[in-house]
Amino acid sequence: MTYLYRRGFDVYDINNVLSVGALGQGENRRLVPTRWSITAVDDTVGKYLRGTIRNASSIDETLVWHNSYVGNDYWIIATPGEWEFELLELKAPGSIWNPDPEGQLYMAADREGYEGRTDYVDETSGAYYASRLGVLEELAERDRQAKVFVVRHATNEYWAPVGVWQIRESVRNAFDSKPAVAETFHSAVRQLVPQLPVSLTDLRRKSTMAAGIQADLSAFGGGATD
Repeated sequence: MTYLYRRGFDVYDINNVLSVGALGQGENRRLVPTRWSITAVDDTVGKYLRGTIRNASSIDETLVWHNSYVGNDYWIIATPGEWEFELLELKAPGSIWNPDPEGQLYMAADREGYEGRTDYVDETSGAYYASRLGVLEELAERDRQAKVFVVRHATNEYWAPVGVWQIRESVRNAFDSKPAVAETFHSAVRQLVPQLPVSLTDLRRKSTMAAGIQADLSAFGGGATD
């Protein structure tokens, strides 16, 4: 898979080759269900790209990108440091994966540190590998590494599932726009929170990367004291 990717094949082409059982030693080749092949390619190519930036210099400022597509909003925050990645998904009541319009907002998160993951993600499934691939392609293009926090908000306008390809392409396309510059990762997250259907406190409970951000006293219903 990485051989084909290095030679200019996009992940869609590699998916097709893997799905029809055209990769590997002849006697071991098997047809692969499309959903499995997509995630396998995203994961394998992502690991390859992560290896290419392992010794790269860090970015030197905190950058924020945003993109919207078919009822999904994406924010990508990249901040200086060694490679770290987290995807946080917010699925609104009435959206395709959280269909009860009277239900609670669904939150899911998975992450990895500098050494990557050795097991499959617990909560975000193929979305994790699709979004990570888009991020790693951008970093590899820049020959830089970074700590990256991706937030996906699936609103109730996302009523028909179209597959994880839209996650990969939404993240890829976000990098076509000029990023905003934030003073720090903490300030970037604080500026993002008003655009989300959750408080900073809720975000800190679910996200490992956001957990270190101190919440305002107002988030707990308190105020300044003498």
